[in-house]
Amino acid sequence: MALNLNQQLAGAERISPGLGSTPPKSASRAYIIGMPIASAGLWMAVLAPALVVLAIKVSEITTPDTRAGALSLVAGVGAAVALLANPFFGRLSDRTTSRFGMRKPWIVGGSLIGLAALFLLGSATEVGAVLVAWVVAQLGFNAALAALVATLPDQAGPTERGRLSGLIGMTLPIGLVAAAFFAQMFETALQMAVVPGIVGTTIAIAFAFTFKDRVLTEKPAPLNVKEILGSFYFNPEDYPGLGWAWVTKFLVYVGYCAGLLYLPYFFTDHFHVAETQVTSLVFQATLVSSAGTVITSLAGGWISDRLGKRKSMVIISALIMMGGLVVIATSTNTGQVLVGQGILGLGLGVFSAVDVALITDLLPGDQSENAKTFGVFNIAQALPQSLVPAIAFPVIALGGYPALFLGGAVVGIIGALLVTRIKGVK
Repeated sequence: MALNLNQQLAGAERISPGLGSTPPKSASRAYIIGMPIASAGLWMAVLAPALVVLAIKVSEITTPDTRAGALSLVAGVGAAVALLANPFFGRLSDRTTSRFGMRKPWIVGGSLIGLAALFLLGSATEVGAVLVAWVVAQLGFNAALAALVATLPDQAGPTERGRLSGLIGMTLPIGLVAAAFFAQMFETALQMAVVPGIVGTTIAIAFAFTFKDRVLTEKPAPLNVKEILGSFYFNPEDYPGLGWAWVTKFLVYVGYCAGLLYLPYFFTDHFHVAETQVTSLVFQATLVSSAGTVITSLAGGWISDRLGKRKSMVIISALIMMGGLVVIATSTNTGQVLVGQGILGLGLGVFSAVDVALITDLLPGDQSENAKTFGVFNIAQALPQSLVPAIAFPVIALGGYPALFLGGAVVGIIGALLVTRIKGVK
């Protein structure tokens, strides 16, 4: 007889928050298949608006003189909300005592809230309404993503985390391509936002019924201001390995963002490419980079599991990424830039896979703050997107775009080498 809704959601491993729990030696086949698909679905749902819907919707309800500022406001506030929402909701997920589990309520609830916000976004008629809808969408989907990635240490044993991390590393570029695919199929902003959202949300909710979630048997103490602020950091003195891993990820992504954010201007200002051709070149660069990421993500995680080594793989992959930046910086034509982007993507695939596995191996043994910790590491990946533009202007003024790319490569290499400071993980 098929289980009813409550029985399916309530199927879970019951644990005490003080005692922690030991993850299974092997994740189920349903989890291995379903988790990456759910991750790609959620990324597709949230990236479709970010790619095209926001710009189209803002253009519909503003004038040519005001649309740039309006889009900057909506996108900027949304990015800030996403930066804070991921670790905060991760912290709440770690403290959730629902009989349905710690992660499932957030995956299901966050997905549904995000989808509802996409309906509001697509039908908005004022900039304020677009802003509110996008903020709510970011809150919902980041809550779902934070809980989803925290299922990895809950469900998988150490010997298969690299392989699963590799699958997860493929999901963002796959979600990006899927979002672009759906966007070009429809004509209205509402359709472009809602259809990918429905597909992604359906996939994520379906995944929630496929695994046995953890359940806390004791209610944690109420959150206070200190606890809330603690959602955005962990003490590196208590967890030095996690501290060095955070710095490594942050610096590598500083280098990555240095080569990503200013690529359109590099084409126009350095190679004097016509603005009408820039969009096509940026798409080609994104496609080449994403293809490289997908190709190496799974292989990198699998090799890391087979060798039982994380740190050396982090160093090698980060050096490949920064080598791509050097190729871009020294390019004499746009074809060489695309080659550099391909190299950058190849390195990023391995780095993304092994980095998640490394963090998972370093998580505290009591397993009580897994989602919160992953959320803090999400800051290491997202923060460079805000910091690099502030640093880039004087660097470009002094040495041009090649100086920015080479400087980013140096920062990324330093970050890669700092991973050697981590103890207790090979």
